[in-house]
Amino acid sequence: MPAVRLAKACFIAGFFFLLGHAGLAAATPVRMYCSEHTVPKHFAEHGRPAGYGVDLGLAILRQAGIEAEAYCMPWARAIQEVAAGKGIMAPVFSKTAEREQQMLFSHKVMDDPVVLVQAAARPFAFRHPTDLAGRRVGTTRASRFADAFNAAMPSMLVNEDGGPQQRLQMLVAGRLDAAVIAGGVHAVRYNARQAGIVIEQLRIVSLPIMLDPNYFAVSRHYPGARAMIARLNATIARMRQDRSLNRLLAELQAQY
Repeated sequence: MPAVRLAKACFIAGFFFLLGHAGLAAATPVRMYCSEHTVPKHFAEHGRPAGYGVDLGLAILRQAGIEAEAYCMPWARAIQEVAAGKGIMAPVFSKTAEREQQMLFSHKVMDDPVVLVQAAARPFAFRHPTDLAGRRVGTTRASRFADAFNAAMPSMLVNEDGGPQQRLQMLVAGRLDAAVIAGGVHAVRYNARQAGIVIEQLRIVSLPIMLDPNYFAVSRHYPGARAMIARLNATIARMRQDRSLNRLLAELQAQY
């Protein structure tokens, strides 16, 4: 009888030990990574994560019942952290075959209009990414876009920089022939204003060079990765069906 009581006591103690640890694990926020330079989509403002992509990602995660905290850092490092299984990428990430080997991607969260910007004083004809062959093109370090643009990048003289404001300054100064800016015309105007550049000094190619689908992504080795992506996909599908996803995105973009 004492042995039975001892076994029961051990079982109860073990149960509460595991329950306590599960509670601690559940209370630990997931790290959501983003860039500190891609203004106004995801960036660091006074050392804190900001941007409509960050706000949207946290809102979707909350809707999915996942507590998360945003962490901004250089884009290449953010990608490395996610690939190493340290957290999830905010829904600002482009899908490529290479990335899919390492990570699981959610359903599409938004289409990001990517525009090409030229100096108004030095315009040139542009119809396809191959028209950028041999030209000095500025873009964010470690960025990848739609297949056609990615395929043409080796023929360009690509300059990877710290962010869109620096890129526009280099463009106006004649150190670049073109600048690739994610976030569309809104992002160009926002960054030009922040950089002190008069918008008339810039020429935005009339149509986006691409609508770049953006996703959440998590390492295939992240604990519970498939369950997390399944939960996010269900949430994204529900928000798309009731149109709250598009409404929320528009509201957050209007804040920047």
